[in-house]
Amino acid sequence: MESNDTDLDRLVREELGEEPSQEAKDYARELYEKYRLPAAPAPTPTAPEEDR
Repeated sequence: MESNDTDLDRLVREELGEEPSQEAKDYARELYEKYRLPAAPAPTPTAPEEDR
């Protein structure tokens, strides 16, 4: 989860400047938690097809 926090902090800085206020960070985190997409399911491994 720490990498998500780091990514979110980076995005906030890119949008608002180098040092956004704590209020801006909290609001960004609130929006992230509310609207984030669910994690994509891991691809299922398939057996390789045999040459015919």
